[in-house]
Amino acid sequence: MEENKTQINIRELPVGSRLIVRTKKDWRAAVVSAVLEEAIILRICSPSGRTYRKSCPIETVINLENTIPLLKFYEEEEGWRENFARYDCRW
Repeated sequence: MEENKTQINIRELPVGSRLIVRTKKDWRAAVVSAVLEEAIILRICSPSGRTYRKSCPIETVINLENTIPLLKFYEEEEGWRENFARYDCRW
Protein backbone atom coordinates (compact mmCIF):
# COMPACT_ATOMS: atom_id res chain seq x y z
CA MET A 1 0.00 0.00 0.00
CA GLU A 2 1.49 3.30 -1.06
CA GLU A 3 1.28 6.21 1.37
CA ASN A 4 0.14 9.59 0.12
CA LYS A 5 2.32 12.18 1.89
CA THR A 6 1.74 15.89 1.46
CA GLN A 7 2.40 18.99 3.52
CA ILE A 8 0.02 21.70 4.67
CA ASN A 9 0.31 24.72 6.93
CA ILE A 10 -1.06 24.31 10.46
CA ARG A 11 -3.16 27.47 10.10
CA GLU A 12 -5.29 25.57 7.57
CA LEU A 13 -6.63 23.32 10.35
CA PRO A 14 -9.78 24.63 12.06
CA VAL A 15 -10.25 24.72 15.83
CA GLY A 16 -11.08 21.22 17.04
CA SER A 17 -8.95 19.43 14.47
CA ARG A 18 -7.08 16.40 15.76
CA LEU A 19 -3.49 15.58 14.91
CA ILE A 20 -0.61 13.36 16.02
CA VAL A 21 2.35 15.19 17.61
CA ARG A 22 5.91 13.95 18.15
CA THR A 23 7.15 14.88 21.64
CA LYS A 24 10.50 14.08 23.28
CA LYS A 25 9.49 10.56 24.28
CA ASP A 26 6.69 9.45 21.97
CA TRP A 27 3.87 10.36 19.61
CA ARG A 28 0.73 11.78 21.23
CA ALA A 29 -2.76 12.88 20.26
CA ALA A 30 -3.41 16.63 20.12
CA VAL A 31 -6.22 19.06 19.29
CA VAL A 32 -6.08 22.57 17.84
CA SER A 33 -7.65 24.58 20.67
CA ALA A 34 -7.11 28.19 19.56
CA VAL A 35 -5.98 30.16 16.54
CA LEU A 36 -4.31 33.44 17.39
CA GLU A 37 -2.79 36.06 15.08
CA GLU A 38 0.78 34.79 15.55
CA ALA A 39 0.38 31.28 17.01
CA ILE A 40 -1.69 28.14 17.09
CA ILE A 41 -2.41 26.65 20.53
CA LEU A 42 -2.46 22.86 20.77
CA ARG A 43 -3.80 20.75 23.63
CA ILE A 44 -1.63 17.64 23.87
CA CYS A 45 -2.79 14.53 25.71
CA SER A 46 -0.42 13.07 28.28
CA PRO A 47 -0.31 9.30 28.96
CA SER A 48 -1.21 10.02 32.60
CA GLY A 49 -4.62 11.35 31.52
CA ARG A 50 -3.83 15.05 31.81
CA THR A 51 -3.41 17.57 29.00
CA TYR A 52 -1.01 20.42 28.46
CA ARG A 53 -0.86 23.32 26.03
CA LYS A 54 1.84 24.11 23.52
CA SER A 55 1.93 26.95 21.04
CA CYS A 56 3.54 26.87 17.63
CA PRO A 57 3.95 29.56 14.97
CA ILE A 58 1.25 29.83 12.31
CA GLU A 59 3.89 29.09 9.64
CA THR A 60 4.45 25.56 11.03
CA VAL A 61 4.29 22.92 8.33
CA ILE A 62 2.65 19.58 9.10
CA ASN A 63 2.82 16.38 7.09
CA LEU A 64 -0.24 14.45 6.02
CA GLU A 65 0.03 10.68 5.99
CA ASN A 66 -3.04 9.81 3.95
CA THR A 67 -5.53 11.92 5.97
CA ILE A 68 -3.70 11.93 9.33
CA PRO A 69 -1.89 15.20 10.19
CA LEU A 70 1.53 14.63 11.79
CA LEU A 71 3.55 17.35 13.55
CA LYS A 72 7.14 16.76 14.62
CA PHE A 73 8.50 18.98 17.39
CA TYR A 74 11.44 16.55 17.68
CA GLU A 75 13.05 14.58 14.87
CA GLU A 76 13.06 10.82 15.34
CA GLU A 77 13.25 8.04 12.79
CA GLU A 78 10.49 5.73 14.04
CA GLY A 79 6.99 6.06 12.70
CA TRP A 80 4.07 7.20 14.82
CA ARG A 81 2.50 3.74 14.81
CA GLU A 82 5.56 2.16 16.48
CA ASN A 83 5.82 4.63 19.37
CA PHE A 84 2.31 6.01 19.99
CA ALA A 85 1.71 6.83 23.68
CA ARG A 86 -0.39 4.38 25.67
CA TYR A 87 -2.98 6.25 27.67
CA ASP A 88 -4.24 5.49 31.15
CA CYS A 89 -7.31 3.35 30.50
CA ARG A 90 -8.76 3.59 34.03
CA TRP A 91 -10.92 6.54 33.01
